[in-house]
Amino acid sequence: MVAPRSHGAGAAPSIGQQERREAGPLTGKGQARKAALLDAAARVFERRGFLDTRVADIVAEAKVAQGTFYTYFDSKDAVFQAVATRVVGEMLVALHADHATPSASPYERAFAAMERFVDAYRPRARIIALIEQVGTFTPELKHLRLQVREAFVDRAARGIAHQQAQGIADSSLDPVLTAEVLGAMVDHVCYVWMNLGKEFDREALLRMLTLVWIRAIGAEEPAADDPAGAATVVRAVPTA
Repeated sequence: MVAPRSHGAGAAPSIGQQERREAGPLTGKGQARKAALLDAAARVFERRGFLDTRVADIVAEAKVAQGTFYTYFDSKDAVFQAVATRVVGEMLVALHADHATPSASPYERAFAAMERFVDAYRPRARIIALIEQVGTFTPELKHLRLQVREAFVDRAARGIAHQQAQGIADSSLDPVLTAEVLGAMVDHVCYVWMNLGKEFDREALLRMLTLVWIRAIGAEEPAADDPAGAATVVRAVPTA
């Protein structure tokens, strides 16, 4: 665990500050101020990264005094963990949203899952990458990053097992390990695309991820003349 840093020149937090940090803001105004600090911190972390961000940068972005910051957080590490927790929570909610109809084909359900993950990852890509970075030396952040991965893998494993029971997917596959391998594919493609800057055509990439997924689990592919999955070829888009 990252040790809390003192604020000011060696000053310890007051009893009141410590109580407010532990209990959280009790008034609507206090909750709004803390939320605004988190929003400001997220913007600064996205621009500057974790290592180059200072508390001074966050309070300047939020247009508050440093004392206000230390009312709610005791360090840069603490506010980043709060930002990361919020982002992971938002992504978990997005990953659990499922609008596929019960009559959807295996291809359509897989496509919806790929689209759901991509659309949940995209607006949070920078913070997720920073969670991975900070997670290399902070166990709590490593656990948060794994939560995103495990939420996708657990859901996928249940889906594969259900399709095996229905005779749709290859019954010889281990559903959990298959979901781990395929989940790593989707996760890493999003990282390469959204954090390393490799450009892809979104629709073509979603179709290719779906086709690879369907073939890997042994499910029936759409007919060649089906516009939902026909002629799926994905190419990297050259950067300018």
